[in-house]
Amino acid sequence: MKLRLIALLGLAAFLAGACNKPDAPVTPSIRISGQSSLSFGEEGGTQTISLSASLSWTATYNADWISVSPAVGKGGDNQSVTLTVQPNYGTERKGSVIFAISGTTTSAELTVVQAASSAAQEDDPPIVQGDPVLSVDFTKGMGEFVVEDKDKGDFPGEIWSTNAAHPEYGVVAQAYVSATQKRYKTESWLVSPRINLKGHNQLYLRFKHAMNYANDEPAANFIGVRISADKGETWSSVTIPNMPKGNSFEFLSSGDIDLKAYKDKVIQLAFVYKSTSTTTPTWEITQVLITEAEEVITKDDFGDEYKGVPKWMELPKVADEKNFHIHTAPIGETNYRNYSFTYDPDNLVASWVAYPLCDLYTKKTVSRTDKWAFDPFVAEDAQPAYFKAGNIYDDGKGGAKYNRGHQLPSADRLASTKMNEQTFYFTNIAPQLADKAFNAGPWEDLEMAVRTWSAASNSTDTLYVVTGCMVDKPIEYRKDNNGKQVTVPNAFFKALLRLSGDSYIGAAFYFDHKNYQGQPATLKEFALPIKDLEEKTGFKFFANLPAETAAKVKAEHPKDNNFWNLK
Repeated sequence: MKLRLIALLGLAAFLAGACNKPDAPVTPSIRISGQSSLSFGEEGGTQTISLSASLSWTATYNADWISVSPAVGKGGDNQSVTLTVQPNYGTERKGSVIFAISGTTTSAELTVVQAASSAAQEDDPPIVQGDPVLSVDFTKGMGEFVVEDKDKGDFPGEIWSTNAAHPEYGVVAQAYVSATQKRYKTESWLVSPRINLKGHNQLYLRFKHAMNYANDEPAANFIGVRISADKGETWSSVTIPNMPKGNSFEFLSSGDIDLKAYKDKVIQLAFVYKSTSTTTPTWEITQVLITEAEEVITKDDFGDEYKGVPKWMELPKVADEKNFHIHTAPIGETNYRNYSFTYDPDNLVASWVAYPLCDLYTKKTVSRTDKWAFDPFVAEDAQPAYFKAGNIYDDGKGGAKYNRGHQLPSADRLASTKMNEQTFYFTNIAPQLADKAFNAGPWEDLEMAVRTWSAASNSTDTLYVVTGCMVDKPIEYRKDNNGKQVTVPNAFFKALLRLSGDSYIGAAFYFDHKNYQGQPATLKEFALPIKDLEEKTGFKFFANLPAETAAKVKAEHPKDNNFWNLK
């Protein structure tokens, strides 16, 4: 019995030793089943391969137009791996993907070949993959731009030139000889090299310029921009959003010139200068950009206040430039437009306030500041003083009470402290019937709905908003904190333009300024087409919307479009 037990223990020890013996090492191996290359058409797309590996692996690729999913994996047979290739706007191109066993030199290579764009020409300039597509600083010379004199007449000098003593002038066009005080009739173009716009969905052209000595004539009589997409055979004029006034060397931005009509084309630009025998303005141009980014206003570029009227989509037609103002403020390190407004110094209210609305502006990174203050762009004696909290319009005689009503709501600008502070400028405030009667009643319901409609989660790219008030038949007048008379508006309104992809829809709302407390009300009863709101107010909304699009958008009643959910 004892011998049998010893034998069994010996067998158990042998078996235990066999189980604890280290596994034999796995040989690194990796292979792509059945192929060593993939071919894609110019439009790009996706293809799937089958990968077998003995151990964990990683994928790397040498071209940014290729991507791989998954890019890491474990050992196993017949693993599906998807390759995605972006559209090609140029000549044929090749890349490679290396699948390697982690920590070893064992790998398998896959070659990726993509066909050339059918639209690509052998002599096309190279495609710029990044942004900007074009950046020219004329303070450092003309670069590759060339002068084409269409009609130089008897002008003895060069119409386009740079000044080594004053490079800050940029490139300058003029046809005046100071020594003889003689003016010449001319036409001369400053023409760019060919610029490849392929591979970009949306591009804008803008530049900085200044003009003087135009003798009070319109700048458009003397300057312009033209674009050719057929190697200079034909040229089309484009609108410069912000023209210089012609009597100052103060630079301003041209504003964004939309190049959507030239998507995926190769173009040339021409800055066109003309003069007459009686008027020879001087036109100066500095930085020129073609970029994917819409214009960002910076204080360094434009001083405390933007000069001119931009072509932003939210703006109504500006009839009173003297009282038109724009506020800008930073979000992070970048300065953005906050809102624009036309101010009525006689009634101490803004006639309208216009602003873009999207998640960039409404994301809550700061709290409401309640920093009530005078607007630095308007003389203090032309503004109401609203420093006192509560119902500041209470006359103490039992009459109606009014709140400090924002036209651009504070809750629409919580992305930065400065942006929110600017909503508390007194130029953005108007007397509104207090609390549930109006300010915190149906008007607040509309403000909340507008924020919902503007959200990216509702497939809105940008909601352009104009908020305003009417003082054509005021309810009454009240005093501000300093005893100045303030007009109480008889109505408030909002005009909305929603951009989603390439499509626009519009809506408008008009509220008689009265007590709605206790009255069941829905937004539907305040809704109307934008064209009807234009008739009521006399304002032309969204003046920069193309005419054919504007006619359709402004005629539509918001109750007939399910997006607004007013049925």
